[in-house]
Amino acid sequence: MVERIPITDRASWLAMRAADLTASDIGAAIGVDKYKSPLKLYAEKTGMVMPDPDNPAMRRGRWLEAAVLSAIEEQNPDWEIRPAKVYVRDPELRLGATPDAIAITDLPGVTNVQCKVVARPEFERSWVDGPPLNYLLQTVTEGMLLGADQSLLAALVIDTYTAELELYPVPRHEGAEAKVRDIATGFWSNIAKGLWPQLDKSRDAETITQMFPKETEGEVIDLSGDNYLIELLEQRRTAKTVIAVEEQHVKEIETEIKAKLRGAEAARLPGWKITWKAQEREAYTVKASKSRPLRITEENAA
Repeated sequence: MVERIPITDRASWLAMRAADLTASDIGAAIGVDKYKSPLKLYAEKTGMVMPDPDNPAMRRGRWLEAAVLSAIEEQNPDWEIRPAKVYVRDPELRLGATPDAIAITDLPGVTNVQCKVVARPEFERSWVDGPPLNYLLQTVTEGMLLGADQSLLAALVIDTYTAELELYPVPRHEGAEAKVRDIATGFWSNIAKGLWPQLDKSRDAETITQMFPKETEGEVIDLSGDNYLIELLEQRRTAKTVIAVEEQHVKEIETEIKAKLRGAEAARLPGWKITWKAQEREAYTVKASKSRPLRITEENAA
């Protein structure tokens, strides 16, 4: 049974979303959302990290949602479109969604409408073969929970002087909906078991720091049996040695460059401009802060 809960205010809506895996989370859960990693999602849903309450991209999407619907209506005057203003959720799956709008179109039944506002460079970079997978999964989830007959993913592509509307039909698909249900079931099952998703080393540095901002005083863990960690430490040592050598090389090159400038404040040569000028910096006081720096010391084996 799917619950339909009217959205009366933003605070209560955010609270409802926090308890569920939402349609916009599905892509992150399987690692196809470039804005949120699986570990970031895991940390948010377990309460280890607070979700971002708002950001400029989210505000732009909210503010321009009405513009997307207006564009759809203008290009399709025979359609009937209204904001959904409802949160739909499957309590058994703990899966929820917030459809943007519901439409009566020239297709049979009710159409779920998902609105996106996309900058032209991003559209040309990421939508060339159709909507990104995470947006398709979001739209599929909304249509399923809403019980719509089909869905429509509407993208308002904007640049400095123009806006163009792109419409992508998203039909109901039994296999895709089964996949979404499996994703939700697996996600909550892993949380219950305390199983982390795979670490994304290129994106999860801040998430790890947020998850563990403080140490457990006095706790020392024995990782002597972790051969992979030993390999990582050796890789780190090699990388830092390479960095140190390259930094020294840069210093030597800059010393030669300064010797050529002598007392001049600048130099020009084909394809390059060099400046070497004195700078004054006002004194300032650094605000108190607390961090958890990682320090690694190589010890001699006994």
